[in-house]
Amino acid sequence: MNRYLSSLFLTIVLAVFPLLATADDEPVVEDILTAASAQLDATDSMSFKMEIEGTTYVDEAGTIQLLGAEGVMQRPDKVDVTFTALVLGVQQISIRMITIGEEAWITDIVTGKWVTSPPEFGYNPAILYDDTDGLGPVMSRMDSPEVVGTDEIDGRDAWHITATVDGTVTEKMTSGTMRGTKQTLELWIDKENNNILRIKIGEPTDEDLEDPATWTLTLSDHGKDVKIERPA
Repeated sequence: MNRYLSSLFLTIVLAVFPLLATADDEPVVEDILTAASAQLDATDSMSFKMEIEGTTYVDEAGTIQLLGAEGVMQRPDKVDVTFTALVLGVQQISIRMITIGEEAWITDIVTGKWVTSPPEFGYNPAILYDDTDGLGPVMSRMDSPEVVGTDEIDGRDAWHITATVDGTVTEKMTSGTMRGTKQTLELWIDKENNNILRIKIGEPTDEDLEDPATWTLTLSDHGKDVKIERPA
């Protein structure tokens, strides 16, 4: 190999080697969370499905146990959601709820007609969009976030991030239904477009809580056109 080719080869190796080394480095969790928060700010609508393990009550008397929910939300404060709940531990019901700003309506469990929502049935998934207490601010208050690997969520490759979070941080995001001083928080973030695909919040298992609950919220249809209006 002549001197020119040797010099060219060395130049290429020195240029490529840092790129190869960088590709093998661990992803920076703060960068992933920052990108996901920015993407959430730019997303006008999402579909969601919430699954609950353990016991979560939506009323102080402990008569309405939340089992799950699914629906759509639209920035800044519109939600169309169907809740599944267990009343007095015996009767499973399904209630549809529409929230627009400070107004909320639910379907009456007897007549099926729309009525004004009672205060105790007030969980509003649109809180995820909130600039103060929503998911974006919560991500900035996570303790010791760590990328633990990648998973496939609905056919998408996603970063899997785990952390803990103070219970006061998630209080408004869960309408105060999640208990415990230190909760677990997991996020799955799309590696390609930074969409948040799944959120999991868990009550602590070491604080003598009865039947600790875990919420799993799966998000999809990011930015899809939706239309949420007041019920007729």
